[in-house]
Amino acid sequence: MKRTHESLPELLHDIARHAPNGLKAEQVAERLGKPYSTLMNELNSAIESHKFSVALLIPLMQVVGSDAPAHYIAGAMGGVFLPLPTAENDCNAVQEQALVTVKEFGEFIAEISASLLDGDLSDNDKSRIRKEGYESLQAISALMQLTEGGN
Repeated sequence: MKRTHESLPELLHDIARHAPNGLKAEQVAERLGKPYSTLMNELNSAIESHKFSVALLIPLMQVVGSDAPAHYIAGAMGGVFLPLPTAENDCNAVQEQALVTVKEFGEFIAEISASLLDGDLSDNDKSRIRKEGYESLQAISALMQLTEGGN
C-alpha cells in the first residue's frame, strides 16, 4: 500500500515509524542519537514545542533507507528527484542501463498512447504518465552518470 502525505513533517513521521528498511522507530531514534519519545515529538507536527532539525533530514533518510523526502521536496518545488547510481566504468553496467533506459522510455510512450485513446486525459492518466516520465528520466540520468564515469 502506497501512503500519501499532506506535508513533509507527516512524511518524516511516517518513515521514522515505518522505515522502508525494516528498522523499528526505537532503532531509528537510537541511530540518530535521540530518545524515542523526543524524536516522535519532534516529528509530530501537532506538537508546537518540539521541532525536528533540518540538519537531521539527511541522516534520517539514510538511517531508514528512504529518499521519499527528497521526492516530496522536489515535487513541491515543481521538480523531480533523480537518484543516480555510483559510476563503475563498467561496459556491462552501461549496456544493462542502456537497456533499462530503452524499456523505461518505451513504457512512458506506451502510457501516453494508452491514455490518449479516448481523447481525454484524466487526472489518473496524467498521474500515470508523470510516473512513467519520471522513471524514464531517472533511467536516462543513470545512463548518463554511468557513461561519464564519475560520482
